[in-house]
Order: sequence, then structure tokens, then C-alpha cells
Amino acid sequence: MKIGSSTSDLFAHRAQVTNLTSHADSSASFASVLAEKTQEATENISSAPVKKYDFSNMTRQEIWNWSNEKICNGEITPSEGLTFAAMTMKIRVSDGQSVPLGEDTERFDFTQKVRDGIQVALARNDQVTLNMLQSVMLTMQKEQDQFRSSV
Repeated sequence: MKIGSSTSDLFAHRAQVTNLTSHADSSASFASVLAEKTQEATENISSAPVKKYDFSNMTRQEIWNWSNEKICNGEITPSEGLTFAAMTMKIRVSDGQSVPLGEDTERFDFTQKVRDGIQVALARNDQVTLNMLQSVMLTMQKEQDQFRSSV
């Protein structure tokens, strides 16, 4: 008995149908996996803890970390971050040396420090410092507003 090529043609059509079916199954699988992953991502975002920053009660380390995070995320510029960094400076009177951030647990009202600085800038007619401190105050208020709206 001679086996011809006609049998391979018969099965070739069947192979194409199988490929189409498996392609359709993989599309459905992809769609279901995509939906599942999207749902997981949404749940992770909504269950992520909201960071609260209370500028009226922060350590120097906390405001330093906050400003670095904002700079890294592109939410504030490095020059804006400089003003926040300046607020973290603390010099010991006894020896004139700076107090390391990690060693200082004292809490400050940085919003009051900025308000005081604005008053001094107004009294001195120092427009550059006034603009810088007003910008810092707006950044702090915006951060507080974002926290309030996310709760």
C-alpha cells in the first residue's frame, strides 16, 4: 500500500484549526490575566498606607526625608528642597558643631518657623527670602491638602 501526500494535507487543515483554537484560548487567558493583575494593582493602591506629614510637629529628620522624597519623585525642585534642608540645620551653642539629624528627636513646628521667617523678610523688605518662604509655605499647604483629600 502506498501512502501519499494527500493524508498530510488532510491533517494540515486540522493543525491550522488547532492553532487558531489555542490562539483564541491564549487570548482569553491573556485577557483574564490582565483583568486579574489590574484588579490586584488597584487593590494595592487603595490599600497602600497614606503617609501623613504634619509640618507643625516634625523632627528635622522627618522633614529632611520628606524633602528628599519629593525631590526624588520630581514633586519639588532641588532648589526648593534647599529651603527645607536649611530648616533642618541645628548648631550646638557649646561647640559650634552641627547636631546630626539622627541624634535629634526634638519636634518642631516648621509651619510656624516659615511664618516667622516671612515676618522677618517683610520687616527687612527682603523680597528674595519672602518669595522663597512663601513658596515653601504653599508647598507645605499643598501637601497637607493632598493628605486631607485622600483620607
